[in-house]
Amino acid sequence: MAERNYYILLEVKSNATFDEIKISYRALAKKYHPDKNIGNKAAEEYFKEIQQAYTVLSNPEKRKKYDLKFSYYNKTQAQKREYATGPQYTSGSAYQYTKQKTQTKKNPEKKDNTESWQILVSVGIALVLLYFIISYSAEKNTASSTTVPQPTEKVNDKKIEPSEPAISNFDSPYSTYFGAEISDPESKNSITIFTTGNTEAVVCLVEKDAPNRTIRNQYMVSQTEFKMNEIPDGDYFLRIYYGTDWNPKKTFLNNSIKGGFNTEKGFVEINTGKDALKMKKMKNGSIDSYSTYEIKIDPVSNQNIKSISPAEFFQK
Repeated sequence: MAERNYYILLEVKSNATFDEIKISYRALAKKYHPDKNIGNKAAEEYFKEIQQAYTVLSNPEKRKKYDLKFSYYNKTQAQKREYATGPQYTSGSAYQYTKQKTQTKKNPEKKDNTESWQILVSVGIALVLLYFIISYSAEKNTASSTTVPQPTEKVNDKKIEPSEPAISNFDSPYSTYFGAEISDPESKNSITIFTTGNTEAVVCLVEKDAPNRTIRNQYMVSQTEFKMNEIPDGDYFLRIYYGTDWNPKKTFLNNSIKGGFNTEKGFVEINTGKDALKMKKMKNGSIDSYSTYEIKIDPVSNQNIKSISPAEFFQK
C-alpha cells in the first residue's frame, strides 16, 4: 500500500515552516469540511486525511519520524521504479505528479541490454561476497566456546521473544483504534500533564458527554511533562493506563488493539463529574482568554481516582 505524502495533502513544501503548514491546513479544512460538502463522501474522506496530515506535521517529534520513514520509503520506491522503467521524476504537487506519470507511460524507455548485463555482474559479485561473509561467520561461531541464551518474556501467559521498544515518548499508540487525534488550530486551550513516581502512562483525553469520544491518546515515560494544545471547547476527563515495560505485541479485546505494558499498574479515570476539565474560549473586554490546566498524575497519590477495566478504558 502506497504511503500518503502529507506535504502534498497539505499543499506545502517538505521544508515548510509550522506557520505555513498551519495556514494551508486551515484553508483546506474550510474548503473540504463536511458541513460544506454534505453528502460528499470523497470530500469527507479527504478532510480526514488532511486532519491526519496536520496532526503529524504540526508535531515536531511526529514530523521528524514521518520524514525519516517517508524518505526511506521514497528511496526504496525510486529504486524499484528504476529497475522497472528507468528513472522517473516527481514534483511538489499531486497534479504535476499525475501529469508526469502519464507522459512517462506515453514515452516508455527502451530496455538497455547493457543495464541487464550490469545487473548480472552485480548479482555475481554479491554472491561471492555473501560466500565470504558466511564462511567468516561460521569460523567465528566455531571459535566461540560459549553462547549466551536470549531472554524471553511472558505476555498474557504466552512466551514470546523480546521485542524492540517500538514506542517513543509522546507517541500516540492507540490512534489506529480511536481514530485521528482531534484538535482546533484556532484554540489555545491546553492541559499540561506531569507524570510522577516511577511509572509510565498512556493518557487519554475523553469528552464528558456521550458517546465519550477519546480525542487524544499520549504515551508518557515517568518523570516527564507534556502539554496538550489546541483542545476544542468542551468538557473533558482523563482516562489513564499505568504500567512499565511497553510491549508492542501485547493485545486487548480479542487482538483488536495492539500495544500495552508487560507490567500493568491499573486503568483509572480522573476529573470526572463536577471536577471535569472545562475548555472554553472567553472574552475579557477586547482580549480573548482560554482554559489552561496543570495536572500531576500518579497511580497512588491522585485524588478521586476511579478504577476501571481495560474494556472501559478502550470504550469508544
